[in-house]
Amino acid sequence: MCGREGTGCDMDRTVTGDMVAEPVCEKRLMRTRDVAAYLGLSERQVLRMAHGGRIPATKFGCNWFFLPERVVRLVGMDR
Repeated sequence: MCGREGTGCDMDRTVTGDMVAEPVCEKRLMRTRDVAAYLGLSERQVLRMAHGGRIPATKFGCNWFFLPERVVRLVGMDR
């Protein structure tokens, strides 16, 4: 378990030397299609923005993932 109560996430904590890194629960990540729907853009537009660094994202294999908190901040709704 990742330590987040009630999320159902079964990721383990990552231990590196003396530090324990908090894992990012898969349920908290947004996929390209989720961001596109949220922003009212096409998936292609979101991918172009991610490639250009205009939307903070992480690529795992062929898939892009976005933290919801950063997407919300991007549109200025995090107040």
